[in-house]
Amino acid sequence: MALLYQPSAVLRSFHLPVSHGHQIHVEEYGNPEGVPVLVCHGGPGTGLQNPTQTYFNPARYRIILYSQRGCGNSSPHSLEHNNTQFLIADMCAILDYLDLAKCVIAGGSWGATLALLFAQQHSDRVVGVIVWASFFAAQDDLAWLYSSSGAGAQFYPEKFAIFSHGETAHERILDIYREQLFGEDELLQHKAAQLWLDWDRQLSVDIQLQRYQLHNGGNLVAQAKLMVHYMSAHCFIEEQQILQHAQQITQFPVWMIHSRQDLVCRFASAQKFAEQVRARLLILEGVGHSTTNKVYSEAIRRAADLLLCKIDKNRG
Repeated sequence: MALLYQPSAVLRSFHLPVSHGHQIHVEEYGNPEGVPVLVCHGGPGTGLQNPTQTYFNPARYRIILYSQRGCGNSSPHSLEHNNTQFLIADMCAILDYLDLAKCVIAGGSWGATLALLFAQQHSDRVVGVIVWASFFAAQDDLAWLYSSSGAGAQFYPEKFAIFSHGETAHERILDIYREQLFGEDELLQHKAAQLWLDWDRQLSVDIQLQRYQLHNGGNLVAQAKLMVHYMSAHCFIEEQQILQHAQQITQFPVWMIHSRQDLVCRFASAQKFAEQVRARLLILEGVGHSTTNKVYSEAIRRAADLLLCKIDKNRG
C-alpha cells in the first residue's frame, strides 16, 4: 500500500512583507532544487498546515507552505485589505521573492478555490495543478453548505436547526452570523463563532464532532470572522467565475481528487470542471471532506507523484 512521505526538516521560515502592512509567513521544505509547489491551505483562515508537506516527495519537490494574509502566523490578523485578489497578489509576491518563474500550484477546499483562480489568472506561472475537495464558490455551492436544501441540513437536520437560527436561506444565515460576529456583544461573538465552526467541523471530518474549547475564544472568533467575511461576500469573485474560465488552464496537467460523499464541496461541480479542463479525476468513495482519512491523503500523494512523471515527460 502506498504511504505518505515522511515529514522533512524546514529549510527556512520567514515573513514576507506584502501590501498594506501585511506580512505573510512562509515555510519551505524538501529539495531546494526540486520542482516548486506552492500549497494553498483551506478555510479561509486555517493557516499553514504542516502535514500537507507529506503529500509531496521531498527529494523531488521544493515544497512551499504559507499562511494567507490575516491568519496563522501571518500578521496582522486583520480583515482590512483582505480579499481574494489580495490573496492572489500575495502568491505572486511569494514566487517573485523566491525568484520562481513557474511552479506547481496545489490546494484543497478553499485552497483549491484559490489555486484554480491563481492558475486561471497567472497561467504563465503554472506548470501543473493538484487540487482536492474543490470548492467553486458559486451560489449553489454556498447553498449546499449553508441552506436548508444543502447536504448538511439533510444529513444533520437537528444540528442545522441550531446552526441556522431557524432560517432556511443561506443568504439570511450568513447575514445573521455577520451581524453577530461583527457586533459589540463579545459573548454573542463567541457563541456565534462556536456555532459556526462546529457546523464547519461537523461537515468536514469523519469522526465524532469534538467541540472547540471556549477558552480559546479569541482565535475562534478571528477564524469565524474571516470565513464569514469571505463567504458572505461570495468569496469576492463573480458567479460561476471558475467554471466559466476553465479554458484558461487547459494547457498544463491538472489532477483533481474528490470524494463522491463530500458534504462541503459538491462532487457534481468537480466532475463538471474536470471534464472542462480535461483533468485526471480521482474519485473517492465514502471518505467525505476529510483529508485526515488515510485513503484521501494517499490519493493526493499519488496525484503529486504522477504529476511529476507528467512534468518529466513534458520536459523530455
